[in-house]
Amino acid sequence: MLLIGFLLFLTTAIIFFTIPGFLILVMDRSRLNFWECNLLGTSLGFVIFSLVGYLLMIINMKILIWPIFLGSDFYLLWRNRKPKLSLPTLSKTHLTILTVTLLLGIIGQLLVITPSGWTVNGDLLFWSSHAHDASWHIALMNQMQKGWPLMNPAISGERVVNYHFFSDIAPSYFNQFFKFSSLDLYFRYFPFLYAVLFGSLAYLVGRKLTDNFWGGFWSLIFADFGGSAGFILTLMRNHTLGGEDIFWSSQPQSTIGNPPQITALILLLAFLYLFILYLKKKSKTLFWSLFLIGSSLIAFKVYAGIAVLGSLAIVGVWQIIRERKFDLILLFISSTVLSSVLYFPNSSGSTGFLIFQPWWYVRTMVVSPDKLGKIDWEYRRQTYIADGNWKRVLQLEIQAFLIFFFGNLWTRTIGLLQQPKHMLIIFKDYFSLLMLSIILISFLFPMLFLQKGVASNTSQFFQYYLLLMGVVAAIALIKLGKIIKSVPLKIALGTLLILLSLPTQLGLLMQFYCETASCAYVRPAFTKIDSTELQALNYLKENTPEKAVILSPPFNQYLNLHQQTPPVWGWSDTNYIGAFGDRATYLSDREQVDIMGYNYQGRKDLQDKIFQEKDPLTFVNEVNQTGANYLYIPKPQLPAVDMALTPFTKVFENSEIEIWRIR
Repeated sequence: MLLIGFLLFLTTAIIFFTIPGFLILVMDRSRLNFWECNLLGTSLGFVIFSLVGYLLMIINMKILIWPIFLGSDFYLLWRNRKPKLSLPTLSKTHLTILTVTLLLGIIGQLLVITPSGWTVNGDLLFWSSHAHDASWHIALMNQMQKGWPLMNPAISGERVVNYHFFSDIAPSYFNQFFKFSSLDLYFRYFPFLYAVLFGSLAYLVGRKLTDNFWGGFWSLIFADFGGSAGFILTLMRNHTLGGEDIFWSSQPQSTIGNPPQITALILLLAFLYLFILYLKKKSKTLFWSLFLIGSSLIAFKVYAGIAVLGSLAIVGVWQIIRERKFDLILLFISSTVLSSVLYFPNSSGSTGFLIFQPWWYVRTMVVSPDKLGKIDWEYRRQTYIADGNWKRVLQLEIQAFLIFFFGNLWTRTIGLLQQPKHMLIIFKDYFSLLMLSIILISFLFPMLFLQKGVASNTSQFFQYYLLLMGVVAAIALIKLGKIIKSVPLKIALGTLLILLSLPTQLGLLMQFYCETASCAYVRPAFTKIDSTELQALNYLKENTPEKAVILSPPFNQYLNLHQQTPPVWGWSDTNYIGAFGDRATYLSDREQVDIMGYNYQGRKDLQDKIFQEKDPLTFVNEVNQTGANYLYIPKPQLPAVDMALTPFTKVFENSEIEIWRIR
């Protein structure tokens, strides 16, 4: 059944993503080959589907998604009855190398997400942070199916604000109209599509910039397998591989479980490739394709939109100064206008989310126990400051920065070899200026600003920087290969780079699957929703009004259930009721609510007080203040009050859960 579902998903994705984008690009006559049209077309089609789906959601006419895209497919097929497309010219050896590398990259990414979301012996199991992330995204997908405005499933009665939800639009439509399982869509189907596009587009960009197969190969290697130097520290500390984010930044390929981020990385690569084509042939089709992707990036991931729009502004202004031409600044202005239309209606007080805190990542990397853990460095720095020994202060700061910089880059550092010469021509080449600007913005922005709620969220900027530095490293390797004449030396250098790149990613898999450092024992699931609780969640979904609000106990981090795999409510604060019970909660997933900027302190205090209250009358009055319709209570978290003394009605009970209707 899974295979049949997967094939149906691919067919649906081809109809609604690939064919529209493919045929739009074929109209351009830019001599793209078959695979370029497929990969770029799928990325463009995904953006168009999301934009159209968003508009239909606003006007509550989502059913029109069928005739709009099927009609567009037939129209575009009629317009392009005889497309002239060539196949890429690759030798059998190159094709084999590319296919194997792509497959390994896809498998490596899927291994850290597809095991979650399976039902084993009736229990729904999750590894890593997937129970939290999937609960939020699936709950959001459910809310999208209930019409506009889009309401927040984690804090009842509030609209979704300050969140980039475009990556959830297509999965929501696929779940609602095509009846694909939300779990399969989140953990298996869309991750496969993302992994294919991510690796393939990284190859295409590297190949295009170097006009060399190996340039594409190395761009793919750095994108799919590049890691940090964190494994050196974990080997020294406990003889294990790992340490992917010891220098704060996760690697681009490990974002497969973060739909907004992985889609932003894919669209960034597609944008760069189309920009290369546009500079060679300034056609209307390419301009509008760049406009659609560039302007929608902010709705997929705000950070990506900032990096691309900021860089477009720089390139557009320089084109005016250098050539007195205005097409690139027009692309920036038009993209910014649509970005504003997409972003600001769904934002609230966004400027308050950024905190000016320069050097925070470097400083915390040094002192945090899970990073370098060198608290003595900080003591020395403060002592030198007190003594006015600024030379020593500067020495420590430079040392820490270099560890941060090269620790994150690791093997991609080889890209710096060709920068001095490259800088001489940077202002003659608009693409190079664009790429350099994105790299600098992606690196400097988080070095200056943090995000309110979860400060380290701005570290996701670094992933754009690392991805593009991987492309730069691929270019440098091709240039280096022209200098090195010895074939055995080239092979040795390439093998060494691959071996040094892999350890942190291998460590990520070991962390995911292995309970011990030797990996002798398979790690159990991090958390679960067992079969008994799934019955309760199913009751909510089938027997309560669609707009019912659920009041549940606050997460108790000190609750020790003495279970190897704890239930999700005893593991972390998540919105699993919104995801699997399909009902909004009074307050849950406080971290996500905090990130989005809601003033939820009053709700938090009331929720905490309710479950500690012993007086029945006071309890009833406080519950009624929430406006909730049902109490959903795991039995280890029953309130202090005797529920039998309240006027509420128990409508469901099993060995795990009680559900009470509030009157």
